[in-house]
Order: sequence, then structure tokens, then C-alpha cells
Amino acid sequence: MEEVYMSDQLENAIDFLEQAAIYHKDNNFSHRFKWVCISLHGALYGFAVNSVGGTNPIERILKNTNKKTNKWHLLNLMEILDLCQDPELIQVVNGKALKLTNYQEKAIKRLNEYRNDFSHFGANGYSIIGSLDCVVSPVLEIIRFLAIESNNILYFSDQKQRVEQALSSLESSVKK
Repeated sequence: MEEVYMSDQLENAIDFLEQAAIYHKDNNFSHRFKWVCISLHGALYGFAVNSVGGTNPIERILKNTNKKTNKWHLLNLMEILDLCQDPELIQVVNGKALKLTNYQEKAIKRLNEYRNDFSHFGANGYSIIGSLDCVVSPVLEIIRFLAIESNNILYFSDQKQRVEQALSSLESSVKK
């Protein structure tokens, strides 16, 4: 029997958030730090895209980098988060634009660096000394805002409940 896998931008963001919650709880997993960072980055990016996507998210998340060849590229995390902070791009009634604190901006940059290093580092070793939660906590605040408080995302079925459950799980795991 053939398997069929189906997903979309919102389901992908929710899955990343759920995976971050699972990895964060497992203190004995040797690659916990890496997978929390990768999953949290995916969740943040996904909820940011969904928050500013509007009726045609492709027009918002792609940028034409060469008019002659019509070459397009996907906006990076920081570019998408900039869009989330523009009140003019919010298309939902009662929707809210993101406002980042300096602490949150620093955490995003650190998370982005970790994710890029984990995804792209070459044939070398990698060590990090520090707390994972100094990145996780402020990023969770941003994800909570984008996913729940901004009112910019339309959920179907049990999706919003899954988001709230994963956020609560992560938030309680960080407090321990």
C-alpha cells in the first residue's frame, strides 16, 4: 500500500512546534540542543509566514532577485519577521503586528545562527556552552504572539488546540 503525505505551511509550523516540545523535554537525548533549535526555528519561521501570508502567501514570501531571468528566492527568517512588524501588511480584522524587544531580537539572531550552524556546518566539531532556555523562552513569546495573540492565523479542526498544547508544554518545560 502506498503512503500519502500531505501538509501545508500551517501544518508544517505546528509540527515543528510539537517536535520542539518533544525534544525540549528529553534532557537525556544527546542531540537535544540541535533539534530544539532546528524545530523552534522552523516553528518561528512557519508561524511568521502564516501570520503575514494573507490570501496569497506566495507573493509575500518570495522575492524576485533578478528581473531579467525572473529568478525568485524564499525570504529568510529575518525578512519574514520584518514583514510581521509592518501593520500595513496585516489583512485580518483585529489582527496585530509584531513588536520585538531587544531581548527577543537577540534570541532570534542566536537561534538563527545555531540553526544555520547545525544545518550547514562542515567537517568540523561544534560545541556550545550555555543555556538553551535563554533562546527558547523569548522565541516562545514571539511564537505565542504570532500563532495565538496576533489573530492573523485561521485554524481548522484541532490545529489551534495543538498549538496551545505544544506552547504550554514548552513553557512548562522551560520553567523547570
